[in-house]
Amino acid sequence: MKVSEFFGRRVLDKKANEIGKVADMTIEPKEGIILSMIISTSDFGLTRKDLEIVTADIDEVGDYILLNVEKEELELRAESSKKQEKKRLDIKQ
Repeated sequence: MKVSEFFGRRVLDKKANEIGKVADMTIEPKEGIILSMIISTSDFGLTRKDLEIVTADIDEVGDYILLNVEKEELELRAESSKKQEKKRLDIKQ
């Protein structure tokens, strides 16, 4: 399967609720392995939220990408990673 075939493919959580579409990927170039995918939850810029999934989250790939996690868990991961990114380092110490 080509990488370009993943872009725009719909993603469903383990309860078969649509989360969004594949918008981007992180790939290990030397080995050609997909490390993670970025899922866009909306087509509109104002309400758009991107969620990241790793390959362990994927249950099956077909017409849709089926995950083995729920949308709420992915949103919690995104919130916790945002909090970690916002930590400030004090260089005066």
